[in-house]
Amino acid sequence: MNDQLIQAMIQKHLLVIRPEHLNHRGHLFGGLMMSWADEQVYITATLAYPKANFVTRLFKEFNFHTPAELGNIIEIQSRIVHTGTTSCIVRVAAQNLTLGREVFSTEAVMVNVQEGKKAPLRPGRGKKNSG
Repeated sequence: MNDQLIQAMIQKHLLVIRPEHLNHRGHLFGGLMMSWADEQVYITATLAYPKANFVTRLFKEFNFHTPAELGNIIEIQSRIVHTGTTSCIVRVAAQNLTLGREVFSTEAVMVNVQEGKKAPLRPGRGKKNSG
């Protein structure tokens, strides 16, 4: 798989906001959305580089634009926007499909770690390394 093909891959996930997702003001809890974003970038990076063992190095600013409320349908989209030697940057954003508004957007740096050290990314199919 080449870098252009990897960067073109978009991963999507749909969620319905339920009562257990809400904060004390009745809006989607921001910490939960951040957790979903972290899971989404891990999935995106791992599908592009299945032999890698990714860890999240950092998230850039989380810009929350509009709240989500009970019953809203949220779509989280992510894609790799840059690949380095040992890491990739994944852009992730959420849209409130019910209201037609962006909930948040950010980018994360995902690093391939093998045996406790950064390791080169190698695209390809196959099982994940266990080390």
